[in-house]
Amino acid sequence: MPIIDDLNLSPNTRVVIWEINESLQDLESKVVLSEYSLKLLNQKKSEIQKKQFLAIRNIFKLLSIEDKEVKYDKAGKPVFSQNKTLSISHSGNYAAVIISSHSVGIDIEKINSKAMKIKHKFLDIELNYPQELNNQISLVYWNIKESIYKAVGVTGIDFKKNILALPLDINASKCKSWYVNNDDIYSFETYFRISKNYTLAFVIKN
Repeated sequence: MPIIDDLNLSPNTRVVIWEINESLQDLESKVVLSEYSLKLLNQKKSEIQKKQFLAIRNIFKLLSIEDKEVKYDKAGKPVFSQNKTLSISHSGNYAAVIISSHSVGIDIEKINSKAMKIKHKFLDIELNYPQELNNQISLVYWNIKESIYKAVGVTGIDFKKNILALPLDINASKCKSWYVNNDDIYSFETYFRISKNYTLAFVIKN
């Protein structure tokens, strides 16, 4: 079972990170898909998209979540019925899920230079920190802001104006972050990981 990590952060919050190294057939053989999920799977055009979808279902199984219990809203956010918040992410051959009784979000990205190239589009005060901004650090800030976007769950969020992250504590792999929009101010416990092949962040609303 290609689990990179299984983090029990509390009795109410759990994170699972999965490296996809199985065949499409192996991934599909290990899960029972609802008609709803089979339809979604068949809409996926590439093999890697199908693998990512099935890897998430394998994580659901590990978390004792029945596939039929998960639907998606109009924005593509997973909706889970058991008074829990669910957030998912995948990139290349990596997939990740967080489940909690709190509002949460998660994002994983294979190492690339895209975030660094568009940093001025989603970073504001973060550009002024003394910390060196390289491909990995800029990706982590993207992970954090994408995770908060998922946790807040409203449309029209401006990553640059509405989401703030403090400098990253590399040794502790965490920082503080906020969503700010007029009178709506939410703080988040924010955790991240920088690996050789990917970066990841997940947030838990305070």
